[in-house]
Amino acid sequence: MHLAPSTAWAWLISCAVVILLFPLAAQFGNLKGKLSSFRTWVWAIALLGIVTAGFMPFTFDTDTTYFEVQPFIFFITGTLLGVLFLGEFHRMNAQKKLKHPQRVHAERRTRYSKAVEQLAYPNPAVRASAISTLAGLVDEWLADEQLSVEARQKEGQVIVNALCAYVRSPFARAFNAEAFESDTPPANYAGDFATDLAAFRGEQDVRRSVFVEMSKRSSTLAENEKGEVAVVPGAWSGFEFDFSRAPIFYPLSNLTIEKGNFPSSKLYAGADFRSTRFISDADFSEATFISHADFSGTEFTSDTNFFKANFTNNANFAGAVFTNDTAFSWANFTGEAYFSEAAFTNNADFSGATFTGNANFVEATFTSDASFIGATFTSSADFSGATFTSDANFGGVDFTRRAYFSEVTFTNNADFSGVAFAGDAYFVEVTFTSDANFIGTTFTSNAYFSEATFTNNANFTEAVFIGAAYFSEATFTQNARFSETAFAQVAHFSRATFEGLAGFRDATFEAGAEFYGASFGQTADFCDVSFVKSPPLFAAEDADSGEMCRARFATLSASSEAAGQEAHNFAVYEGSQPIPLGTAGLDGVGYRIPVGAVLFDPASWDERQKEYTRMSEPAQ
Repeated sequence: MHLAPSTAWAWLISCAVVILLFPLAAQFGNLKGKLSSFRTWVWAIALLGIVTAGFMPFTFDTDTTYFEVQPFIFFITGTLLGVLFLGEFHRMNAQKKLKHPQRVHAERRTRYSKAVEQLAYPNPAVRASAISTLAGLVDEWLADEQLSVEARQKEGQVIVNALCAYVRSPFARAFNAEAFESDTPPANYAGDFATDLAAFRGEQDVRRSVFVEMSKRSSTLAENEKGEVAVVPGAWSGFEFDFSRAPIFYPLSNLTIEKGNFPSSKLYAGADFRSTRFISDADFSEATFISHADFSGTEFTSDTNFFKANFTNNANFAGAVFTNDTAFSWANFTGEAYFSEAAFTNNADFSGATFTGNANFVEATFTSDASFIGATFTSSADFSGATFTSDANFGGVDFTRRAYFSEVTFTNNADFSGVAFAGDAYFVEVTFTSDANFIGTTFTSNAYFSEATFTNNANFTEAVFIGAAYFSEATFTQNARFSETAFAQVAHFSRATFEGLAGFRDATFEAGAEFYGASFGQTADFCDVSFVKSPPLFAAEDADSGEMCRARFATLSASSEAAGQEAHNFAVYEGSQPIPLGTAGLDGVGYRIPVGAVLFDPASWDERQKEYTRMSEPAQ
């Protein structure tokens, strides 16, 4: 049967109105609550489709074509029902999540309990799987949007605490860690070595995996547009980690450790932190390193604390970078201590530390204050090529063996007051840019300051040189004070340059002093100096050239002349060997200076020749 389009559309609209009145009546009438809105709409749409398809004509008759109505109606009805079912499924799924988050949380806690139980299993593969499960559970809690941020952190912290507790748990075979460094059992090993070795290495892998999981989720360092390095927080950055008193017998190299809290821990063979990065504070205070400790190339980006740490074997910090304050105060280094090329950007505190083995600080860099107050170096201490940009305080330090500071640069104050050098002390070619204090310092063996440069004041007041003192070719730009200094052996100041005051008042030279070739640019004060055995040498023949090498004294218009005194003071102690004096004149002014020495005009310096051009004849 064919109907006109207008008649067909009238039929369709009428049926739709009648059918759709049903869900509306159900929604707002007495049926509300008895029938769900979803079911009501499903029945209404289905009924509308059936009635329309059954009573409507098959086609619309138009002038040009026939339009198949029935298939079109079935298609529309099916589409509407499909959309309706999908919407209902989504609604029910969301409602399920909203109504039953406790089921998800309970399931997580069940998995947590099971994983914690598995940490006690003898099979290391099971324990490693448990570690992975626990780390995954932390991530799930952090991603749970149904909880507040505080609640997520709290739930995650519980699991992190469990992981830390596992790291802190005792492991009996750790005491034999050194024996397990080789596949060959040591002599007189008690027990089944093969079984113990397998168990030991299995536990090493499991415990390291804890730090591997943490490392994956730790903060990172990134460079911003200004070139500044900033910390980018990781997923687990908000947690607290406690590894205090933990037995560490496995390598932790090439990792990122967010918060290295290892106070009072015991680190056995395999304490390997090479190239590891500590993002936050690193605390090894009172930790004990049973065997070697390797921190070479390690980066400490925040405060570092090794207060009272005990290194019973070699400690290697070569090339380590300490960005913030660093404390090794009262640490005990029984073996060799390597800090060569280490960089201390902030304050470095080694006060009270004890170095029983050799201490190597070759080419280390101290950008901020460095304190070694009260430290003890029982073996050789080598600071050759080190750089101290800020204050360096070695007050009260004991160097039992050789101490090497050759080619060191002290940009700020360097304080060695009260230091005891029992072995040879090498300060050859050292540069002191600021004040250098050796007040009361004791040099039991030879002291080498040859070619050292003191740009600012140099104070050796009351210092004691029991061995020979070498200041040959040293340069004192400002005042040099050797008042009340005691030289038991020959003191070598040949070719030294004193541009400021050369103060030797009340000094004692037991075996003589060499000043030939020295240059005194301002007052040379030898008042009350005591030369016990022989007078000092101010002129001597050069062994290489055969020419006389003479001390030089500047012509001074000092105010002392107005008081009737000479500019340079050679009035030695009454019981001393005298300084033989002669007369030399320059510019019509005569001076009493040591025999063989010459006068020079400080204003006659020739930059091209690197020499003073106006000098007197030798004093006679």
